[in-house]
Amino acid sequence: MVSVGFIGLGNMGGPMANHLLDAGHDLTVYDLDPDARAALEDAGAAVGEGPADVATHSEVVFLSLPTPEIVRAVVLGDDGVEAGIKAGAILVDTTTSTPGTTEDIAATLADREVTVLGAPVSGGASGARDGTLTTMVGGDPAAYEACEELFSAYAPNRYHVGDSPGDGNVVKLLNNYLSFLGMVGASEAVALGERAGLDPETMVDIFSRSTGRNAAVEDKFPNQIIPGRYDLGFSMALMHKDIRLFSQFAAESDAPVLLGDTVANMISYAKADLGGDADMSEVYKFVQQWIEPSDD
Repeated sequence: MVSVGFIGLGNMGGPMANHLLDAGHDLTVYDLDPDARAALEDAGAAVGEGPADVATHSEVVFLSLPTPEIVRAVVLGDDGVEAGIKAGAILVDTTTSTPGTTEDIAATLADREVTVLGAPVSGGASGARDGTLTTMVGGDPAAYEACEELFSAYAPNRYHVGDSPGDGNVVKLLNNYLSFLGMVGASEAVALGERAGLDPETMVDIFSRSTGRNAAVEDKFPNQIIPGRYDLGFSMALMHKDIRLFSQFAAESDAPVLLGDTVANMISYAKADLGGDADMSEVYKFVQQWIEPSDD
């Protein structure tokens, strides 16, 4: 089995690392959170002293981190992955990041004869726990094939989308953009229907069986929002971060995205109103406030 390192053991990375461990791979992990490290150690993983130490013990190093800025710090900073990774190793970044970040890191590590794959995932915290994620991978095809067995531990849906390391990030940003469009659009439709006196459960059932269907009406509304759970495990802060990265990518591509700008503004307002720790599904609460009848 391949010796694997995993850095970043949060809502996504922790379950993904567990799936790699369950698949029989030797695993060395690291996270700033001691509880996250202890949970993987209890499951049978070795705990590294830091990113460099993890890289020293690994043929393939996985990252699952919150932002592109943190990716740069973990890879290129003091005691970073760059300091410990060996020639011939592969770095797999599953972070929702920018194409430019992944391309820059790939160019830097190429001097160390290290291959970088940008391999973000989709499916949320529940998909990470259940091992049902989708991964979209950019980078060298041979490196992708070498890592496909590792990807299969947590992602039954695997796609090699292009030969540049940043190509996977492009697809992930586009996917999240569509997801957020669907969430905001469904929230407005359901809230407006409720204002007209209609039953939200009936409306959502109709939408999910008609041409208005999307992930929001097929999953988020019936399983989270209508029952009042609001626990998708994806915070408003992360939603705001991802739409910001999409807007940055569109601007760098000199591409006008009128709907994207509108949705980005709404998510920004919702985050300011509800707080960054609110669940992304609570966007519906924010939209309700706008659409509900006034008391005047």
